[in-house]
Amino acid sequence: MALTKTSFTNTDIEAVKSKKKSNSKIRIWISFFSFLILLIVYLSLGFDTSTSPFDFFKIIVIVINAFLIISALRDTNYNTDLSEKQKYIGLVKVKKKEYFYDNDNNSESHIINFDDWRIGEKSFREEYWNKINEGDEFYVEQATNSGVVFRLEKENIDFKIGLVF
Repeated sequence: MALTKTSFTNTDIEAVKSKKKSNSKIRIWISFFSFLILLIVYLSLGFDTSTSPFDFFKIIVIVINAFLIISALRDTNYNTDLSEKQKYIGLVKVKKKEYFYDNDNNSESHIINFDDWRIGEKSFREEYWNKINEGDEFYVEQATNSGVVFRLEKENIDFKIGLVF
């Protein structure tokens, strides 16, 4: 049950481009709103930039935008995928099924660990997680660098729609 590399289809290329574009739009909107908040604070303080509330919000905006710039570095994986146009395809088995409950924020995680390190672990919604058993085989198509999943099927049932990103 080894995964093999194969070339992207046109649909795969569009999926990677769409994911990259979506991430970029989200970062732009977060940056815009953080600067908008800074502007509102600036105007509400009567154009006084020497106060501690303005300094506090200025630091927050700088930190937020620094994280946005760092997260933009992840897009290099999308660029690499678009230049190499390679994906992994094949059958993988479910190695382990895990459930976690976080008391602090009252959240649940339903994790499936696959037997191939290139696929690794995926987080599923509960209704899909319940349909998966250890030892089940899945047909998978996944980008080699960014990990974008194109197909994830078991017995002709699409499990990609059950993934939590």
